[in-house]
Amino acid sequence: MVELIDRATAECAEQQRADLHGRLRQIRTRVLDPTQLVLVVGESKQGKSALVNAIVNAPVCASGDDVTTVVPTLVRHSDEPSALLIEHEPAQGPAALDRVPVPIEQVNEQLERALAHGRPVTRSEIGIPRAVLQNGLALMDTPGVGSVSSSLTSTTLSVVAEADALLMVSDATQELTTNELAFLKQATALCPNVALVLPKIDRTPHWRKVLEVNRKHLDNAGIAAKIFPVSANIRMRAMQAKNTNLNAESGFPPLLEFLKEMAGKHENLTRRLVAHNVTEALTQINDALRTELAAQNPRTAAETLVELENAQRRAEDLRRVSSRWQKALNDGISELFTDIEFDFRERSWAVLHQVNEAFETADPIEVWDEFLDWLSARLTDAIVETFEWMELRQAKLAEHVADEMLAEHGGAIPELVRLTRPDPLDEVPEPKLPPGSEYKRFDQFLTGLRGSYGGVLMFGMFTTAVFGLGLINVVSISAGVLLGLKSLGEDKDTRLRRRQVEAKSVVQQVVFHVNKEAKDAIRGVHRGLHTHYTGITEDAQMEISRAIQKIKRSAERSAVDRDQRARDIRQKLEEIAVLQRRATMLTQNRITAA
Repeated sequence: MVELIDRATAECAEQQRADLHGRLRQIRTRVLDPTQLVLVVGESKQGKSALVNAIVNAPVCASGDDVTTVVPTLVRHSDEPSALLIEHEPAQGPAALDRVPVPIEQVNEQLERALAHGRPVTRSEIGIPRAVLQNGLALMDTPGVGSVSSSLTSTTLSVVAEADALLMVSDATQELTTNELAFLKQATALCPNVALVLPKIDRTPHWRKVLEVNRKHLDNAGIAAKIFPVSANIRMRAMQAKNTNLNAESGFPPLLEFLKEMAGKHENLTRRLVAHNVTEALTQINDALRTELAAQNPRTAAETLVELENAQRRAEDLRRVSSRWQKALNDGISELFTDIEFDFRERSWAVLHQVNEAFETADPIEVWDEFLDWLSARLTDAIVETFEWMELRQAKLAEHVADEMLAEHGGAIPELVRLTRPDPLDEVPEPKLPPGSEYKRFDQFLTGLRGSYGGVLMFGMFTTAVFGLGLINVVSISAGVLLGLKSLGEDKDTRLRRRQVEAKSVVQQVVFHVNKEAKDAIRGVHRGLHTHYTGITEDAQMEISRAIQKIKRSAERSAVDRDQRARDIRQKLEEIAVLQRRATMLTQNRITAA
């Protein structure tokens, strides 16, 4: 199989089909890897992460109504619990992978923080000791799919070619949508081993009716797939209570048996995967060569000139479009920086004004704990309002940039990732009272003593010179007491003012860090939009460049060269036909589709 893949890969490279070449390289990696990789795919909020957690009986994937999977999460067997974040660093030559170990109980928090700071995390890997994973089974929870132009769908499709099988998750509350069926058709073109899982049957009394409707949808679409209705909630309760009957009611035993059977059919599934992808790639190469063969008829110079002018005009249009969308993006980001900074500064100034008013009279040492709770609540409100506005602005900016892209260049709006709102007291050290806030009685005594000393000495000398009294007398002692109390009061007032000033500076420090988080979020928006539209532009440039080169080669080719090229193409078609027959032979011993 590896030799067949290598031959097909060489044909793809010769025909300059980098997309097919990359797909077959992924398939080659899967063939050499004994792991049985099963992708869990589906639209957002369908219960994919909860399904993975229920299969392995552990909360390895973040799940919930307010949680969305952004990067794939691979769950495999390990003797000890472990977790890694896999980062992809662009580099010359082969891509470098940086594997960053993280505590398994903090993997979701670490992933969110890494993405918020713009680190290129491509997936997370979790290893746990589970019997269901011991025979080489590995589950991958993937980002939600939707419109085929979304970035998360692209992320999921990029790993489909590596999979031995797919579990398509569509909850039992409704039948399969048009988008889900469209994705399934795309996915089965890359991985033919598919099963449909219907979770949340505990919430849907009419799930059996949905099951039958979905079965008809799959039959009409020509997709052979088993269907498993399940409930992750019942499964988790059954595992906690160790209740066999409740576990059977969850619907998971047939699904687990299906996964176990797939592990035993690893070689057959691998053969099917290889045969399917090699045949698909060779068919596309074959179609392209036949088109080129049909185009070997002599052309007039006028026809060639018209085609060349059209291609060059498209290249010039693309340059103008590229300039327009980059200017629109840069101008939009600059405006977003200014507006968001002003917006948050205005909201934070209201908080600072209240802090200044409060600490004109209040003593921080007396209200510090209450003040911290109030500060966190007020800044959280300001952050939520600012970031909600920022999400609206980034959506409008994405639409504006897409409008600057011509329709023929694929100016699709990427699926925007929800911005992570910072905790106002998370990124800075916890505010504390300024040093020296506690005014001990002994220190107060010394302050009063220093103030009284001058009063006793001054009034004692005066009464001695004028009235002939001793240095220590009633007048000098009274004056000393009054001056000592005055010094103590002034020192207390000075310390209070210092505490108030330092408390205000703490608020300014927190506001500064939150403002920096907002700017980092905007930079992330800029990177995401720029990467998306740059990819579209580069693909269009490559397509136009290939067209121009093809026209030039065609124009330069003589009749003799055309005949020779036609013979070469026919020979190449025969070689490809041989490879296609070899790929077909891999699946002569067919097994029922998963």
